[in-house]
Amino acid sequence: MNSTLSPLLSPLPAGFSTNTSGSIWGWYNTKNLAVLPGNFNRTSKVEHIISFPPDTNHEAACFVEATNQLFFAAWGFDHSWQYVLDVDTNELHNITTDPPTWNAHGCVYYNGSLHVATDGGGAGAGYHASIVKIDPKTLKAETLLNNFYQQPFLGFNDLDIDPNGNIWITDSISAWWVFQTKGNANGIAFAEDGTLYVDSTGISSGRPNVKDPFKTRALLAYDTRDGQPQLRNERLFSNSISYYCDGVRVSRNGLVFCGAGDGIDVIEPKNGITLGRIRTGGGDPIDAAVNLAFDGHTLWVVGHGGVWKASGINELLTRKW
Repeated sequence: MNSTLSPLLSPLPAGFSTNTSGSIWGWYNTKNLAVLPGNFNRTSKVEHIISFPPDTNHEAACFVEATNQLFFAAWGFDHSWQYVLDVDTNELHNITTDPPTWNAHGCVYYNGSLHVATDGGGAGAGYHASIVKIDPKTLKAETLLNNFYQQPFLGFNDLDIDPNGNIWITDSISAWWVFQTKGNANGIAFAEDGTLYVDSTGISSGRPNVKDPFKTRALLAYDTRDGQPQLRNERLFSNSISYYCDGVRVSRNGLVFCGAGDGIDVIEPKNGITLGRIRTGGGDPIDAAVNLAFDGHTLWVVGHGGVWKASGINELLTRKW
């Protein structure tokens, strides 16, 4: 057998152990081909900082500059499943805001405050989807939005804030026991050039949680004319290398980072070309990378199985506003 290929081959499956025909068989496992053989330089380092049971999904990642902490939540649970992580010591704290914030799903740190998208629920308390502003030092919470002319939303999934302070939100069929519609708007991110990115995850049916591979998993791009509320020129920007894009964020220089399955796709903004992939590993290998947050040259990732840290990234991630 060729010595170059032998490390890539796996033992034959049952049924091929006896060979009466004299044929030569070989088969490979795709895990052996996850990276190219040989040496290469890697400037960044990926660490699994906090471990949780792989069936627990984490969302709403937000790096808080004022306290040097990472805020995140276990989605689909109540207000007691929210955390801050001291990034210098990796010490984890369970927190509750005042008043409690139910089912945090997305988060953006803007102008010294956490801005959290929730998808409602509240253990039968009638808590509707809301945008909540939280002081990270006192944990005082203020509801900014919870209705549209007295009509409740489905359930907010994620949000972003543009340089003018406008809040962009997706209203998702992943809502916490409310309504359902066709399609599913999931992650959302605003770029400095006015482009709005929204991932459409029809592949994920919401409730019951069933994945249909024949439905859309597209990351779409829109023109906003410097943040105007009318979206124009919808176009396919990218499809993930694997699974589907969930959390999406845009770096200072316009690179698009998309949490998809077992890693983060890094996408060039002009042509939508995937430049590379940051693999998290650990946790649930299918859906480990769900939501992400920027901290200078460090990328924080949360999902099934805990929290990951990718440090030493050459690209300055934190945006100007």
